[in-house]
Amino acid sequence: MRLENVKAGETYMLKVGKNPVQVTVKAVDEKGKITVTTAGGKTITVADAGRLAVHHTNAPQAAKGAMTKAAAPKTTKAASGRDVGQKGAPRGEGKRLGLVDAAIQVMKAAGKPMNCQEVVKAILEQKLWVTEGRTPSATLYSSILREIQKKGAEARFKKVDRGQFALAG
Repeated sequence: MRLENVKAGETYMLKVGKNPVQVTVKAVDEKGKITVTTAGGKTITVADAGRLAVHHTNAPQAAKGAMTKAAAPKTTKAASGRDVGQKGAPRGEGKRLGLVDAAIQVMKAAGKPMNCQEVVKAILEQKLWVTEGRTPSATLYSSILREIQKKGAEARFKKVDRGQFALAG
């Protein structure tokens, strides 16, 4: 908005941080500084008229705290066509293998219980997975334990000894 279009007594929207705030212009001085008040009574001086936007007063006002279309509840949605790991979900062409999936592949080929350090060493040698992390074996260990705890009998791994895992079923 241009300074010459700003009029005292009119209502505008002012962006304060990330939030637009409804303000009423009190005065515009000769240096171009605009004094506004918020609905809560706070007085703010605005140096740039470009921060103001026309407020459309013909739209019905929502009660404070009421949800509007812009403030709809946030939900998590998968991008369309994205494999989010559900059973039977298709694997994308050229999709990189995750650490746990690579571990399953290595453990199937070995056919015996292995510890996480052995599994990660084999994964990295076969270039099934790439990392710059310093402790990938600890990451795999916690991932396997988390799966065993959450899925119980349906987990893809079972713990056979201290630090030793085998494929379930």
